[in-house]
Amino acid sequence: MLSDIHSPLLVRGRVPGYAPAMCAVRPFRARLWRAVGSVTLASIAMSAQVIAAGAQTPVPPPRAADTTQRDVGALRPGDALKIVVFRDKELSNEYPIDARGYVQIPGLGVIKAAGLDPTEVTDRLRLALIERGFARPEISVQPLIRVSVLGEVRAPNVYGVDPGTNLLKLLTVAGGPTDRARLKDTRVIRDGLAFKVDMESALNGSAAGRIVLYSNDVIVVGRRKGLTGENLGLTLTVASLALTILNIAFLVRHN
Repeated sequence: MLSDIHSPLLVRGRVPGYAPAMCAVRPFRARLWRAVGSVTLASIAMSAQVIAAGAQTPVPPPRAADTTQRDVGALRPGDALKIVVFRDKELSNEYPIDARGYVQIPGLGVIKAAGLDPTEVTDRLRLALIERGFARPEISVQPLIRVSVLGEVRAPNVYGVDPGTNLLKLLTVAGGPTDRARLKDTRVIRDGLAFKVDMESALNGSAAGRIVLYSNDVIVVGRRKGLTGENLGLTLTVASLALTILNIAFLVRHN
């Protein structure tokens, strides 16, 4: 009947099955905001994990710096010999000194090198060449130290450099620090022990950059902690992706 149509219950939207659309929109808005909050928190958590992971540098515990220079005259295991034999390209090469202190040269055999200076090694090599038929062998021996450079440098690698090379020069050989490098958090690892070196002050002329390196030393340049440009870019990318997903969900819900 007409009077039923104008019933107060129907007008106020309290009749079962006739609730206005606004009643359904409110719960959806609540769910939408909860989803926004969840995605935002997830983005922040992901970014924090990335920043924390990037801030960690796997180096041994530091110890007090030891800048005492050692005698670089005698060769030691881990060094290398750059040998050039005039008119013999097959023997001319770079040869490492093994852990026992010997260098193995194809065609000449095994020769003791550790504990000797380059002049003594040159004499032994010249004698070995004479024994194998070289009348007047002309030979040059250049000793090299082999040092590993890791962490935030542009060209991490194992480098063969001249004896007496210091830390600052080796950092230059490795291409210099990256944009993420924390030079104050540089480690020099020697004989299983590590000490911290402030390479930022070394760039300003401090004695830290003049530490002399030796074969088997490992240099690790640390990474800056906190929000870097790379981490910020990743955070914005994740947030943008989350907002895109929410916009799509909103449009699908209203269509």
